[in-house]
Amino acid sequence: MPVTAPTVKLLRPTWAEISLAKLRRNFERVRALAGGRKVMAVIKADAYGHGAVAIARELASAGVDALGVATVEEAIELREAGLELPILLLGGLYMSDPADLLEYRLTPSVSSTVRLDTYAACARRYGRPVEFHLKLDTGLGRLGLPPDRLRAFVERYRELDGLELKGFFTHLASAEDRVATQTEEQLARFDRGLAELRSLGVEPEWIHLSNSAALVTERHSPDENMARVGALLYGYCVPIVSLPGQPPPDLSAFEPILSFRSRVVFLKDVPVGTPLGYGGAFHTRRLSRIATVPVGYADGLSRALSNRGHGIIRDRRARIVGAISMDLSLFDVSDIPGVEVGDEVILLGQSEHHSITALQIAAQLDTVPYEILCSIGRRVPRLYVE
Repeated sequence: MPVTAPTVKLLRPTWAEISLAKLRRNFERVRALAGGRKVMAVIKADAYGHGAVAIARELASAGVDALGVATVEEAIELREAGLELPILLLGGLYMSDPADLLEYRLTPSVSSTVRLDTYAACARRYGRPVEFHLKLDTGLGRLGLPPDRLRAFVERYRELDGLELKGFFTHLASAEDRVATQTEEQLARFDRGLAELRSLGVEPEWIHLSNSAALVTERHSPDENMARVGALLYGYCVPIVSLPGQPPPDLSAFEPILSFRSRVVFLKDVPVGTPLGYGGAFHTRRLSRIATVPVGYADGLSRALSNRGHGIIRDRRARIVGAISMDLSLFDVSDIPGVEVGDEVILLGQSEHHSITALQIAAQLDTVPYEILCSIGRRVPRLYVE
């Protein structure tokens, strides 16, 4: 929900603040790493929780070459907002009407011959070709054509009119791991598949497999001409696993563009032994000053952070106490002098001396930073700042 009003006018003082200047700088760094390759910005899942339309518009003005989304609904939202860049449906079309492809100028990914006849019939009906990117399964095991089915796929593709194979790609499973050999094995399968495709007389215009981790670890096919990047644009990458003595890539230049904030709305002093939150999950061990903050798991503050997460208040870390509820959370501010109702609480972001990142929270919860970002709820207004 994009908002341009200042935070003092928010009826519920919980918001996410997104820096467009940091986004542009991250994009320039991605483009530098990509070298001569084009850049497809992955903005699925509402741009990883940052707001797809606003992010896409900013990246379009910065010169990104294409957009990648997961669903037709995500793509239609961008088209209806006036975005004209090429849009790839990374997850394919599923059960949607193929007419959407032509009406909204979308490019599906294809993993089998199952729907080729439907696409060809749609192309004949509307008198316009359906372009697609062929996905090869080189080892992730989700979507993608098995390499041994490539020849049969091309034979069927050649029998149908109205279809254009415009791209060839795969999805790397563990590009962040420089110790295991899986990425090298996937690259080899991909290169063999591309060679076979060319031997059958098919030359795709776009060849892409690099994600954020592959980009920073500099592993890609020599024929690749487009990098497909999401996380780095938002300032994150999963931790890189390197061999002993091998320095990890320097990611310090990439800046998290989102901060997640709220404000103290209630303060109380409670005696020793006071239960706090649902189920009395925390009991005070001393005279304590407790701040109530209007943010909960419905907003994206994971309930798993109960009794172990933190916020930053007045440039000091304050521990979450008690069970995080749907709409409210409690913070122990006993050791922070002068806390008042209205004070800002940083849940993700930084103050002068402290910071909380999605990477740190992900490490606490044994997950990836993208889950933390995508969990920030739609009811949390996004404010875009320079």
